[in-house]
Amino acid sequence: MRLDRLVSSNERVHLVTREHGVVLLRPFARSLAAVLLFGGGAYETAASPAPTPLRWAAAVLAAIVVTFSMIGLLKRVLRWNARRLVITDRRVLLTSGTLSRRISSVPVDALNDLQIHLSGSGRLLRYGSVIVSAGGRQGPLLGVRRLPQPDLVFALLLGIDPPRSTTRRPLVDRERALESAL
Repeated sequence: MRLDRLVSSNERVHLVTREHGVVLLRPFARSLAAVLLFGGGAYETAASPAPTPLRWAAAVLAAIVVTFSMIGLLKRVLRWNARRLVITDRRVLLTSGTLSRRISSVPVDALNDLQIHLSGSGRLLRYGSVIVSAGGRQGPLLGVRRLPQPDLVFALLLGIDPPRSTTRRPLVDRERALESAL
């Protein structure tokens, strides 16, 4: 979905980002393990003196498992690519979905008690969560747990003026942010 349909002309886009790429590490590792285990098993079975029907069955089973693993990986990568966090001077938006689109929005004024949570690996790879309190509940900002540069998101949310202020320049040019979101 185009970002200009979600953001009004007098609303400034400060940041367009997505989850850190580390969220794809586990799906890639699972697919790699499936290819190595089942592909290697099919290769070894093909070279073995086992009866031909058994070798064919092993090859077909390996092909099915590897295909489903790759399809799962592709779905996860597409889901990651389609999920975007947009911070404007008025609200925070989370867009997700490829065929069916889901958009969540929280006004910046409704966000209370901001915190940053960084795990050990998050500190090393520069990802983390921005924990917010909104509507009496506390949790990661719109459910996004692994934001790249959470300190930037934190600083943006703390430094955004109320919408009545028009003197503040955006950190990201609106047109450039809209083009990169496409």
